[in-house]
Amino acid sequence: MIESGKIGKQIAAQQPKRESGIVGRSLALIREVIATLFWVYVVAKVFVFDFDIFLLEKFSPDYAWLLKYKFFILIGAVASIWLVTKNRHVLLWTAYIFFYPAIVLFWKIPFFVFKQKSWILAIALSDAVISFFRSIKFSFITASFFLVSLAIIFGSSNEVLLWLSITVLVVILSAVYLHRFVLVFKPSGVYQVYSKIFSWLGKVLSSSPAYALDETLTSLPIESLDEKQLEKWVTGVQTFVLFNRTCLFVARKLKAYQGSGLNVVSSVLIILVLIGLTVFSFAAVNFGLYKINQHFFASSAVPTFFTFFYYSFNNLLFNPIQDIVAVTPISQIGSMTESFFALFLIAIFVSLVLSVRSQRQIDELNEVIKSLEEQGTVMEGRIRDQYKLNNIEEAMAALQKLNSIFTDLVYRITESIR
Repeated sequence: MIESGKIGKQIAAQQPKRESGIVGRSLALIREVIATLFWVYVVAKVFVFDFDIFLLEKFSPDYAWLLKYKFFILIGAVASIWLVTKNRHVLLWTAYIFFYPAIVLFWKIPFFVFKQKSWILAIALSDAVISFFRSIKFSFITASFFLVSLAIIFGSSNEVLLWLSITVLVVILSAVYLHRFVLVFKPSGVYQVYSKIFSWLGKVLSSSPAYALDETLTSLPIESLDEKQLEKWVTGVQTFVLFNRTCLFVARKLKAYQGSGLNVVSSVLIILVLIGLTVFSFAAVNFGLYKINQHFFASSAVPTFFTFFYYSFNNLLFNPIQDIVAVTPISQIGSMTESFFALFLIAIFVSLVLSVRSQRQIDELNEVIKSLEEQGTVMEGRIRDQYKLNNIEEAMAALQKLNSIFTDLVYRITESIR
């Protein structure tokens, strides 16, 4: 009876914790859903079409007038929630929802990669980040003009501005295709960043006075060094050994990445992004043409932007639809231009996935792997010449004997590269 009473008390004590955990997870899930829906709404509202107006007019037309006051409804809802909850919670939720894209990009994705414990996935993510920052000037300029042109097409009825925006969209899309096609035959330089970083670190370590030993110290046995000299000796050896092991570790992981096929996945993703950009761009172009003159197209009903998006998607696949048809030379030229981009897209796909780009990536990776291994060998020579140790294994044994703080880390890295 006593034992059963103790067990009952333990269960009763654990119950609030379990309920608290369930409530916390539920609130976190609700917050994720709200943040996701909010940004889906923003993106769709700005770049696709006014689906909120469409839904209300279709299912509850009597309440469509409420959308004129949606901003005031939103801040009223926030104020009401704030009234009945703690200030800290409202501020945290508001900040989380507002900065959700940045949170996903800089926290959730890296944390997900870390949880997978996959160096191959980590290398693929780092390659994507490096590639983005290497072309940030081109991306920023094209994205800025692209967004400005879209804003004019969706918000203006001035024919001159509409024609100018349509021209800019086609020019930007052409520049993106040309840029991507040139990159097929040009070394990307993404993988070279690894060798440049390690080469720079190697030069810094080799030339740093913090790791340079006097000639009198290099000839003395370890046992005869005083405490200050021994500390400098250990610092230098463990730094050089750690650098050597890290070079070989990264080289080994790059070899694994080379054989994983993720570079092919990356190429496929590039093609998918180009497809989406092409479909959306020509949907905006055709929508702009329709705003200039409705007689450029023949349609069974009044077309929305989504109608032009559907038209553009099928046009890219050489599959004309009956809902909307280009009937004048201007709109027909737009249709033929999109078909030309479709052929260009096929050429880029073949070059990326099947031949040129794949072989170039293999050659570039092999060059970087060789460079990293050479950096490790150079550092091993520094250890041998400056610290009078025959090889890395002897240096690691000496560090273990002297209880170096990096000994465990060095041995773990060594195990992973064998």
